[in-house]
Amino acid sequence: MADDKPKYSLAARCAAEAVGTFTIVAGGCGAVAAARYAGGPPIAASAFAGSVMIGVYATGNVSGAHLNPAVTAACVATGKPGTLSGEEGLCYAASQTVGAFLAACCNYGMYKHGIRALEKTEGSAAWGNAFGVAHNPKFLGTRALFLTEIGSTAALLFGVNAIVDPELGAPAPAAPFLIGSVVGLLIFVTGPVSGCGMNPARDVGPRLVTLLASGPKSALGPSPAWTYTLGPVLGAIVGSTAFSAFKSVLHAKPDA
Repeated sequence: MADDKPKYSLAARCAAEAVGTFTIVAGGCGAVAAARYAGGPPIAASAFAGSVMIGVYATGNVSGAHLNPAVTAACVATGKPGTLSGEEGLCYAASQTVGAFLAACCNYGMYKHGIRALEKTEGSAAWGNAFGVAHNPKFLGTRALFLTEIGSTAALLFGVNAIVDPELGAPAPAAPFLIGSVVGLLIFVTGPVSGCGMNPARDVGPRLVTLLASGPKSALGPSPAWTYTLGPVLGAIVGSTAFSAFKSVLHAKPDA
């Protein structure tokens, strides 16, 4: 995922992060939009898994393929799954959000008529998950949603660290497929109740499109938007820290 000695300039790596995150939102959120607004098949988990896989294959050798500010935050805070300075981290996160925003603009351009039609019956909920992430309030309150986002992203980062670890990890060519599979599995499990954001850029970029197209009420409701930024960032740090603890247990000397 992240190279300790970058071969490319920061500008090139940021461009790669924008392109990779664009791919995730165009493919994953685009599939949700197709299902909600045009009667497409409900394949969100598979679409996100495939989009993540393509994004990681395309950008891994350039930027490390974070494609997610939560992954970037974990790299800055814990050094796993790769090291990154705070300045680089801010540039990565901004680039990821720009890529997500541009992809959401494309999705809006394709489905704006369907969105407007659905808004007449669902109001701000018409934008949910095709743009900003939304949860099912029948199952989760705000506290439970926040904890679910922490737990989902912690599981993701633990898995990513395990996949790319030099000692324990899978062969490098298999990593994008496996990472995409982890994302898809987590969306299958928690998506129906939490929306399974796990990626602040995937939420903030599309939510900005909603803000510009339909105003703050649609952009900020009905789900608490802050949970999809703070939850994944905390969860990513927890997941990477847990993996480091797991490695330390493996390397502990046996009792005499």
